Amino acid sequence: MHDFITLIQIAAVYSLALVSPGPNFFMVTQLSLGGQRALGVASAFGVGVGSTLWAALAMLGFATVLQRIDWLYNGVRIAGALYLVWFGIKLVRSGARRDPAAASAASVAAATLPPASRLDYLRTWRAGLFTCLTNPKGCVFWTSVFAAMLPAHPPLWFYGAVLATVAAMSFGWHCSIAFLFADDRTQRGYRRLRRPIDAFCGVALVGLGVKLAADR
Repeated sequence: MHDFITLIQIAAVYSLALVSPGPNFFMVTQLSLGGQRALGVASAFGVGVGSTLWAALAMLGFATVLQRIDWLYNGVRIAGALYLVWFGIKLVRSGARRDPAAASAASVAAATLPPASRLDYLRTWRAGLFTCLTNPKGCVFWTSVFAAMLPAHPPLWFYGAVLATVAAMSFGWHCSIAFLFADDRTQRGYRRLRRPIDAFCGVALVGLGVKLAADR
């Protein structure tokens, strides 16, 4: 019973981290705004896999090793920061670019979207996974949570239950974001306000990238 209560406590702490907007949130949001719900779900699945991997590495002690090897930790951190800044700049440029055909095409945009290919799914899944794994704050978070909350000698099933909980919560939350921003009504609003929304998301990602690069 005590192990089950600990599992609920870990889930409660993780839920607070999930609802705080960060790189994963903005990445899934922007990929979902393309209008194809399945691609947004693919990116959410990538984030879920990345979150579960960070939790598993923290359990195995690899996350602690990563934190102690400065050059490796900083390499992951800088790579993630550069990726966020690069993606953010792309969005800012997209928001600043005037598309004279956008207004006339807005009413038929959803109907003319080509079906996603396997490569599209792979790319969006990889974007979600890469965004999650190149943010070493994930290893810091789970190392801290497990150090504070993990029982001294938990049963084997407890480790599997924690990882299953992390996977389900991460995928469920980011999948709900994907469904929200791929909704038809959201899409109609996005097509009217595409440029400022792209610019805002781009600036947010650049800011998060700069913050990740500056934090130690």
